[in-house]
Amino acid sequence: MKNLLKKIFKKRHPYAPVAFLGKKAVEGSMGCKVVKTKKLYKMIQAERADG
Repeated sequence: MKNLLKKIFKKRHPYAPVAFLGKKAVEGSMGCKVVKTKKLYKMIQAERADG
């Protein structure tokens, strides 16, 4: 029973709609790209270094 509850309440993705609807569905409906926060910070730092 304990393992079943862990599976049900396990956090699948840090962004809630993505966890329930799926990454591609959210990207398509919102017209944006879903990336992890850690990767986003790296992208921002790279842009600042370039420009």
